[in-house]
Amino acid sequence: MAQQYAYIILNDGTKWRYKVGNEPQAGSGPYRATSTDSTPVSKPVYNGASAQTGTKANSAAKKTVSADTAAKKAAAEAAAKAAAELEAKQKEKERKEKIAALDSSKAEEMRYLGENYNRQKQQEKLVTDDNMRQLYIAYMNGIKGIPQQSALWGAGGEIESLKNRSRLNYEDNRAKEQQRYAGVLGSIEQKYNDDLRELESRYLQRLLNL
Repeated sequence: MAQQYAYIILNDGTKWRYKVGNEPQAGSGPYRATSTDSTPVSKPVYNGASAQTGTKANSAAKKTVSADTAAKKAAAEAAAKAAAELEAKQKEKERKEKIAALDSSKAEEMRYLGENYNRQKQQEKLVTDDNMRQLYIAYMNGIKGIPQQSALWGAGGEIESLKNRSRLNYEDNRAKEQQRYAGVLGSIEQKYNDDLRELESRYLQRLLNL
């Protein structure tokens, strides 16, 4: 005859097998009740308290998963923010480098315009000085020749008149030359100022396009 077994549920909710006829005292010590079920149980049987414990464990696990998800989301957002800030800094650095290049180019063009302006003025000054010198030489040569011309023409009494006329003509020519020189200088300066305004306009437009 096969050995019969029964089971008893302990206070912790587990189910243990024992031989029939060797029953422990139910209700005493750690025991609660007995069972004559002869089928072995491979897994512990839990009562209501154990099920509640399992529910709490599942809830805690869900909270842990939720916290991990939130942490990952926060980390991703922080990484994205850091990447955006880094990109913004890089763009700002590149913009500053472009502005520095524009400033350098503008300064070089201004230097060129200034040198060209001064060179044109200097050249015109040389031209004017030479014209004034030629006028003076012509005036002095004319003065020297007046007595000879007067003697030749027999008009000695008009020497002083001729000298005055020659001097007035010389002064008139000087005034015309000075007027011409002032006009040329004005044109040179006007061209220089126009070039500066155009340069500034191009600079501002390039600056806006950055």
